[in-house]
Amino acid sequence: MRSLIAILGVAALVAGMAVIAQEGNMVPNGDFEKGDEGWLFDVIVAPSEASICTEDVHGGSNSYLIKNGKDARGFARSPAFEVEPGKSYRLSVWAKAEGAAEDMVYARVHWWKGLPGIASEEKIKDDTEHAGGTFDWQELAATVTAPGDAKMATVRLETNGDTGVLNTETEGEFWVRFDDLSVTPAQ
Repeated sequence: MRSLIAILGVAALVAGMAVIAQEGNMVPNGDFEKGDEGWLFDVIVAPSEASICTEDVHGGSNSYLIKNGKDARGFARSPAFEVEPGKSYRLSVWAKAEGAAEDMVYARVHWWKGLPGIASEEKIKDDTEHAGGTFDWQELAATVTAPGDAKMATVRLETNGDTGVLNTETEGEFWVRFDDLSVTPAQ
């Protein structure tokens, strides 16, 4: 009986450690292991589509795939999460692309005064470094600071650059995979 209790105690400890490790990431389902649960996909210029990919991942079993036609634009938005005003956070995402235009692959954090839809008056966005072209898995990261009035944030996985809807030109169709998105308090 004691050995059964000891085994159950060790199992509970291991399960608790896994929960603590997952809690370090503030973005719900940032690793896409629950598919696209909680994520929203927006098409800015068609054709653009998103799906969960199981064939090519950075970690775990799933990645998020955005396929764009020539000159198309689309982005995925994470579920909202709470932030502390004035606090700095490390934003990191892994990306892989084929045929993306320069500076069109990145993650952007949007700060909110309340629920998404009420933008901050101080600063609306912060970006990770940008990438483009064809590349294997690489980390895109930045340290970002929540504005003084921010209470919530969302992260957008971008495949569209900041050049304006009508100015985005690509050589042809392109795709981008994202995986292992995390936002954690900066040290």
